[in-house]
Amino acid sequence: MQVVGNSRLRCENFNGVSDALKKELIKPVTQGELIHFQLLNGSWDVTLKRECFGASRSIRLRDRIWDKYAVNEKGEEVGAYVEIGLPEEIVNGNVVKCKKFWVDSIANGIPGNGEFSLAADNIADMEIYEILCLKNGNKDNPHRGKSKEPEYEIVRPDKIAAVQTEKDFKELKAKLTRFAKNNPEKAEELSKLIPATKEKEVAET
Repeated sequence: MQVVGNSRLRCENFNGVSDALKKELIKPVTQGELIHFQLLNGSWDVTLKRECFGASRSIRLRDRIWDKYAVNEKGEEVGAYVEIGLPEEIVNGNVVKCKKFWVDSIANGIPGNGEFSLAADNIADMEIYEILCLKNGNKDNPHRGKSKEPEYEIVRPDKIAAVQTEKDFKELKAKLTRFAKNNPEKAEELSKLIPATKEKEVAET
């Protein structure tokens, strides 16, 4: 089995990922775009009724991944394990240490929800983004090793919108429930503003 890189982590062998794998896992971004991430496997907070992640959490920007598209000397696709990472210290051509990415998960004394973003127009952020896309910790990586739980997932804009819509719905529902309990006549008046199913279908057509 071919292995790109070695135990000495020679710099010239580091991040030897095939173009095919990069194309599959590193989705293109547009200038000015924010790429949103969500940490996974937090601790459930009974009071806040959501997962929490303490004061901060680090993500190692180094990994050993499976590149199914790697080729041998004959150009045959055989697959290979590849050492990847964002080097922090290189000595005599060897990668001695890789960086960590810290997610600050606390604000105003309240544990955070594990959300963080990277900016497409920031070079340092994009270096981190590429490694996060390729790592085994990425839940969306179909080739990730299954021996460990995923650390995070990339949250797409449509999912963000869906989550916000669900949040707004629950908040509005709670407010209307309280309002209807205290003001039944006004609640009945409000209910008349919501079109019946048939009326709604006619309006949409």
